[in-house]
Amino acid sequence: MCLVIHKPRDARIPEELLASAAEFNPDGFGILSFDESRGFDLRRRSRTSAAELLRLYRERQSLECVLHLRYRTRGAISLDNTQPLRITNDLYMVHNGTIDLDLHAPGRSDTWHLIDDYLRPILRRRPELIYDAAFERLIRAWTGEHNRFVFMDARRGATIVVNRESGVAWSGLWLSNSRWFDTTRFDGFRDRAAPVPARRDLAFLT
Repeated sequence: MCLVIHKPRDARIPEELLASAAEFNPDGFGILSFDESRGFDLRRRSRTSAAELLRLYRERQSLECVLHLRYRTRGAISLDNTQPLRITNDLYMVHNGTIDLDLHAPGRSDTWHLIDDYLRPILRRRPELIYDAAFERLIRAWTGEHNRFVFMDARRGATIVVNRESGVAWSGLWLSNSRWFDTTRFDGFRDRAAPVPARRDLAFLT
């Protein structure tokens, strides 16, 4: 079902959390961070390697960033479906959840269709809409509270979280859920949710 982590500039992600998330979400990961010039630095892999995830995170741990770890539900396991996904050159998005859409492009995920069919045509003309409360309410009403979205806007160096209250705030971080890593390893997560058993087709992690 995936995991999204938003890390503000002054926060840190425990490496044990990333290692657990990599085990639970084997189908790719991406890290998007703001660089010093308010541009983007994007790294994506279509298969999750804990070692590679940790290496790339360590290089960016002083920056604000958003991480997405994928457990495939719709669409192929491919770089095209690995988030973050581009809306415009200045705007990217990550998504945790599933959306009932007409999936007309073979192999592409529901998130890809949401962006290509709906968000990009609107936001490339009016990118400021992501700051409009009515636009956020529209997304929430359309997709439901179980879908969580994070937008990163390089023009303003800003991060916008939709359905923030459906996620978990912990140790300066925001996480889209507390199911897709082993919460029993971390103080503050105990009793929130039982960890979901990891998939066993993870030979590429060893």
